[in-house]
Amino acid sequence: MKFPIFATSVLFLLVNHQSTSNAFCPKPSFVSNNKPNNNKYKHNHELKSSSKGTIVEVPTEPIEGMKPGTSGLRKKVEVWQALDESKHKNYLENFIQSLLDTAIEKEDKKLDTIIVAGDGRYYNNEAIQVICRMLAANGISNIYIPKGGIMSTPAVSAAIRCIKSKPKPQGGIVLTASHNPGGPGEDFGIKYNEAFGQPAGEEFTDAVSCF
Repeated sequence: MKFPIFATSVLFLLVNHQSTSNAFCPKPSFVSNNKPNNNKYKHNHELKSSSKGTIVEVPTEPIEGMKPGTSGLRKKVEVWQALDESKHKNYLENFIQSLLDTAIEKEDKKLDTIIVAGDGRYYNNEAIQVICRMLAANGISNIYIPKGGIMSTPAVSAAIRCIKSKPKPQGGIVLTASHNPGGPGEDFGIKYNEAFGQPAGEEFTDAVSCF
């Protein structure tokens, strides 16, 4: 098994570097430092991003127990961080690649626009960085990230359904463990919402666990 990843240390700097008249800051995966021509995107600070990098393929192995429940997977944050590499090396990357493989197959290989957002819990920003690099390496050319990377699960669902302008989101990766507490030693989770904003169904999550 392998997963591709965009090899750059920072793809997006999420915190307190931009504001828009809308909640979202849509950016293509390979971002330049040029400001958008569209006047509705008003930057208070220059967006720091990387427009250069190399896609590398990282060898990996299946990890036991990586089977999603209701639309996603919830584990202790240290598992996602792979603090114990003997058990959890590339845990986040493995799950995201399995999720993307399933979503790309479901969209008949035409998946190119994704929302990535979380509820703001511990490890949210770091996970978004990794996920964006993996999306870029998998050919996802448009990534919507809310300001600060924070958006509730219902809001992500609404955004997937209500954004009509192109590029229109085809799904959303939501970083949340719902009502479970966050922080060191607590929970972190990743869910996937499909094209109409609905949580990924059993058919989707069963396919994720097969990769």
